[in-house]
Amino acid sequence: MIQVRGVRVHNLKSIDLDIPLNQLIAVCGVSGSGKTSLAFDTLYAEGQRRYLETLSPSARQYLNQLPKPDADQITQIPPAIALRQNTSQRHFTSRGLETTAGIESGIQHYLRLLFSASGQIFCPDCEIPISPQSPETVLAFIKTLPTDLRFQICYPVTTEEHSSPEIMQELKQQGLNRVILNHEEYQLSDDLTEPLSQFDTNTHEILVVLDRLSTRSFDDSRILESLEFAFNESAGKVTLLVMEPLSGQTTGIPFQIGQRQSFRFDFSADMSCPQCQREFAQPEPQLFNFFSPSGVCTNCGGSGLISIESSGGRSAETCPHCQGSRLNASALAVRVNGSNIDQLGQQPIQQIGAWLEQFSEGLTATETKPLAPLLREIRERLSLLNELGLGYLTLNRTRSTLSSGEIQRTALTSLLSSNLVNTLYVLDEPSSGLHPADSHRVLTVLQKLRQLNNTLLIVEHDAAFIRAAEYVIELGPAAGRAGGEVIFSGPLEALLASNSSPTSRFLNTAENRALKSVPDQPTSEWITLTDASRNNLQNITVKFPLRQLSVVTGISGSGKSSLIEQTLFPLLAAELSETGTSPLADGCQSLSGAEQIDEVILLDHSFTGQNPRSIPATYLNLFDDIRSIFAQTPDARLRNLSPGHFSFNSKSGGRCPVCKGTGKIEIDLQFLADISMDCQECHGKRYQRELLEIKYRKLNIAEVLKLTVDEAFPFFRGQPALQKKLKQLKDVGLGYLPLGQPLPTLSGGECQRLKLAAYLNTSSRNKTLFLMNEPTRGLHPLDIQSVLNCFHYLLTAGHSIILIEHNLDLIRAADHIIDLGPEGGAEGGRIVVTGTPAEVAAHPTSYTGMALNAKFS
Repeated sequence: MIQVRGVRVHNLKSIDLDIPLNQLIAVCGVSGSGKTSLAFDTLYAEGQRRYLETLSPSARQYLNQLPKPDADQITQIPPAIALRQNTSQRHFTSRGLETTAGIESGIQHYLRLLFSASGQIFCPDCEIPISPQSPETVLAFIKTLPTDLRFQICYPVTTEEHSSPEIMQELKQQGLNRVILNHEEYQLSDDLTEPLSQFDTNTHEILVVLDRLSTRSFDDSRILESLEFAFNESAGKVTLLVMEPLSGQTTGIPFQIGQRQSFRFDFSADMSCPQCQREFAQPEPQLFNFFSPSGVCTNCGGSGLISIESSGGRSAETCPHCQGSRLNASALAVRVNGSNIDQLGQQPIQQIGAWLEQFSEGLTATETKPLAPLLREIRERLSLLNELGLGYLTLNRTRSTLSSGEIQRTALTSLLSSNLVNTLYVLDEPSSGLHPADSHRVLTVLQKLRQLNNTLLIVEHDAAFIRAAEYVIELGPAAGRAGGEVIFSGPLEALLASNSSPTSRFLNTAENRALKSVPDQPTSEWITLTDASRNNLQNITVKFPLRQLSVVTGISGSGKSSLIEQTLFPLLAAELSETGTSPLADGCQSLSGAEQIDEVILLDHSFTGQNPRSIPATYLNLFDDIRSIFAQTPDARLRNLSPGHFSFNSKSGGRCPVCKGTGKIEIDLQFLADISMDCQECHGKRYQRELLEIKYRKLNIAEVLKLTVDEAFPFFRGQPALQKKLKQLKDVGLGYLPLGQPLPTLSGGECQRLKLAAYLNTSSRNKTLFLMNEPTRGLHPLDIQSVLNCFHYLLTAGHSIILIEHNLDLIRAADHIIDLGPEGGAEGGRIVVTGTPAEVAAHPTSYTGMALNAKFS
């Protein structure tokens, strides 16, 4: 057992728990009840802190700064690894380049090692293999030439430091006899004044003839001696001139010497093509990394796209230099088993396994031994991606084109491929973004990980995942200060038998009310997309009803995001813009019905704020009102403090000078993930002591920012403008959210609902179409009704809503369902069925229909 005693982190009320090791444990409870505080801020934080204590002194220099969770005692905790939803969203580098499925899953790193260890360079123009040459390799080539051929061993001389006459004099002193100038052969003993006067050092070269031989008989030592001399004198260059016509299989560059036709072969100790002289970089892992200066395409900067200025404005086109691969020519010239790393990344993951086996079979025992660990890692990750149902993806797919379920599973692949044992894995909603038909895939992998003597702690709301757990911890009973207590802790069987658990209530409640067969509100207005073909969409025509709740369903990868976020939204946004131009050629043939709405708003999972200075209070402009209230207090007036002094973003305000108002200090551990800890100057309060002495209704500004929305609503009684904004946060199910929580720590669903609250705040009278992707993510089933109430309010006001959703309670509430599939990737992108929940449930092959039947019939 992990023994936890007296935990007081955030809203946890000095809780005691015994958590069994080597089991799958679900932590559940209503939103804001303290699940994250227990799982991540207590157990993961302490597991990570203790692991660092085992490291070297150079790493431990930071340990005195690492905060211990506020608890009386935590014992028997193993080393911990975590996967949070928000941290897996950091997918852009400092230069704004986007990661890919291969990078997110960890496979790309191993493929770079494989290509640098076993890659063969091929000149893309001449289609011949390139490798650094030596006297021995050139001798081997000479021995492949037909019998009775005459050839000359030469080397080129550069004229950078000396004049041509000086070079001739030096060659003569070395005992050399012949040179080739401007395609004519001369004796060094001849008068070279005239040929040298016509010699252009910029366009012509001096070829020094070392030896003239024939393939009739070979004197290996003589040839090697000449070749070694040539390589030494020319900084690694040798030129072979073959004097007779060659057979078809051996070709060289035609080279005229006087009236004689010869064929030229150039060899280099560097990576250069012997035919066209093109140079290539030595393969090493960073050469195959478009985030690295070594591998990046310099034309597009690694984005794969270039910006084109045209009469219609700026548009992005595929980079002509790298063809969208984001890598430079040297990286793309390296092949393993016939493919370069970009071509491999364009294959579906399920086909890469066969490529790898074919490559492995061609290796000798000596070659296999050093590559064995590398090949094992790649195989295991490929196998895990296939097991998680992602075999249809390509490794080159950029992260923004992946659905939330695909993102969650690629991140899981990287985490679960570590093959650690006796470790505590803390996972934030592994069910996120998964259709109910996909859940068993992730659960199977989690069970395998647990069988390796690991402890899995999952923060979950999904019934299937809670039912799969062996042990359940439920926190509550409500959110914020009304939560933080252990409602239930014990085996799943005991939870199902419990009468006091809200989670037990929804697990045991049989929903047998008839599914909706008629929309709540009839409509005659539709938006129609004709022949949508973005990504895997199979030229489908889709009709979306207006003034209704529409839900797009289907298993992960079936084309939902491609349809809504990447096709419908950009087309509607362009159609409704001032220019009125619509890029229909890209992914769709026609769009009709846009004139029936005034605006379209996409509420996606992207961060609403990229830094810890952004908080819900600033995002909804609540903070301006709060600062004004504090500035009007008698103490603030006495000290002549303005609202600006209560800003933690202003340099001239009263923010803490050490953390600059963030309340946190980031520690870069280099070899591990960065650690964030409370500032030791202000103890996480963001402000200087003078500002914290000013109080409104017995609370200072730092304490007000710690209030949840539900707590702040009665606190600001008598402030109607402020309470109106707080009410909108409560309406979208964010009543548990602290006013000062940094926005980058919010889940994707919380980000969406925060944006929705901001739009409710503007109270637009326009006819708006809201597009949302999984607004229920992170919500307990008992909290979903608040979001449905909010949607009902919008629909009643004449707006329209289209959602991408997997949650069956929300799908059940839809007026119109568009079910895509039947599978993911190339097997998806088609319409399986459309209609009301009852009509979808009646369809025999719809995965969504089957899930609705299983839960509600």
